[in-house]
Amino acid sequence: MGKCAILALALLVALLATPACKAPEESHSKAILGAVLIDGSGGPPLTSSMVVMAGDRIRGAGRASTIPIPAQADKIDGGGRFLVPALVAVTPNIQGRDEAAFAKAREAGLPAIGRVATLADAEWMLDHGATGFVGMIRDTETLDPDFLAKLRDLRITCAPALIGAGAGLEIARRNTLRLFQAGVPIALSGEGADPLREAELLAQAGIPPLDVIVAATRNGAAALHDKETGVIQAGRRANLLVLSANPGEDIRNLGRVELRLANGEIVR
Repeated sequence: MGKCAILALALLVALLATPACKAPEESHSKAILGAVLIDGSGGPPLTSSMVVMAGDRIRGAGRASTIPIPAQADKIDGGGRFLVPALVAVTPNIQGRDEAAFAKAREAGLPAIGRVATLADAEWMLDHGATGFVGMIRDTETLDPDFLAKLRDLRITCAPALIGAGAGLEIARRNTLRLFQAGVPIALSGEGADPLREAELLAQAGIPPLDVIVAATRNGAAALHDKETGVIQAGRRANLLVLSANPGEDIRNLGRVELRLANGEIVR
């Protein structure tokens, strides 16, 4: 066989092999049709949505009329259900007023999340490069507007951890609402306890349920410098919850999980 014939044969084999390479991804695609999409970004819920996943990634999310479905996709009926990102909980990675640890995290471009309980804690950590707090100020309700504006402008994420506030819970709740109303990003941290209970406490503090969902998803991921999770959008990891009731009406409905997907796979 001549060189030209060999090259032609090799090209034919390569062309025939190309569809076979795509088949596994298509055969593992999943599509959730018709759910109300609360994507974690803070926008309004989207009815009659479509979310398509392939492998561990979201390939498309939006109105059903605008998102094509791969022919071989497994179809999941989302009618009458609500779709949200999996929750992201924040934990402190620096304990106490450790100046060296804050400097090291800042130099490395890593999250610098400290634990606060007093105004003095928060002011010290802010001055030393903290990017986020776990806990809430509960020794005073006198919060200077300039201090709140600085937290807002620097996008310092605060996870109030109300579940661990103890005797200072009422002050912590009121300060949590003050920070939220000032535009400070609020996240969720259950301090190792039930994150759903923490979400309920945030709602009881006066934060609207849809904003509690943002706190428990997008803001938590942002605090951890995690660009892979927290929002349902193309390119993000397919970590999703399918709920049987609307968490935008009652945040406790985050616990009514019918289906859970982790990295695109259904988990029980």
